[in-house]
Amino acid sequence: KQWYQRRVAITAGRRGGSTVPVVAEGYESMNMECDNSKVSNMKCLREGLVFGGADIGNTVVADERECVKLCRDTEGCLSFTFRLSDNRCYAKNRRGGTSGPSLDRNYNSMNMECDNSPVTETMKCLRQGLSFPGYDLIQIVVADVEECIRHCRDTELCQSLTFQESSHRCYLKSRRGGSSGPTVSPGYSSLNLECDNSKPEQLKCSTLDEKFAGHEMRHVAVSHLEECLRRCRDTEGCQAVSFRETDNVCEMKSAKFEWWKIRNHYKSVNMDCSN
Repeated sequence: KQWYQRRVAITAGRRGGSTVPVVAEGYESMNMECDNSKVSNMKCLREGLVFGGADIGNTVVADERECVKLCRDTEGCLSFTFRLSDNRCYAKNRRGGTSGPSLDRNYNSMNMECDNSPVTETMKCLRQGLSFPGYDLIQIVVADVEECIRHCRDTELCQSLTFQESSHRCYLKSRRGGSSGPTVSPGYSSLNLECDNSKPEQLKCSTLDEKFAGHEMRHVAVSHLEECLRRCRDTEGCQAVSFRETDNVCEMKSAKFEWWKIRNHYKSVNMDCSN
């Protein structure tokens, strides 16, 4: 029978020691509380993927189920990667590793908790013809947008994504809307994992026939003021817009304005216009 090596850190109050348990003859180790229930979360296993980084430690185990048990016994373990060639289990302290999955048929990976539900509701957040530049975590080739969403779900820091239709390349992002909002990009589709598709409340606010100067985030061509407000709502940090009526350009702003520079042919509004 194989037992885990006892480490000094166990006596300091950390389940599993300072890294992960390792096999060592002549030692027996134990957590004061443990989970010996049947492994029932194998539907979270992602075959042919590796979760890079966020390593706690690694050791050789019998199979993926033993890797699950090792992760259970290790404080802070949220996911793991299992190397098929030598059955080495890499325990991770972040879902999806540091920045998400990458393709490698020599590995399988798994979060201890996952969401395998249909992506139907999330697909309602899809913005076709738009790209969210910047704040990339990782890029990976996928079958379709739905698979891209599932990878984003599996990645702790992922809040949005961009999908390139020609190459089926999926770009996972750590910020809603990317670095500063969407750009018009034929052949791309983007979405935030969470979005608001309701009619913008700001349309009820008094718009000013003037431009809010400065604090520029992004200029993007839109059809009307309502679309401009929706783009701002999709972009983390966007607090106001100025919509140029002459050419339908939406200017997204990173600050709420209490003063402005007068410009003709503009409609401007703060996203928080309750006051």
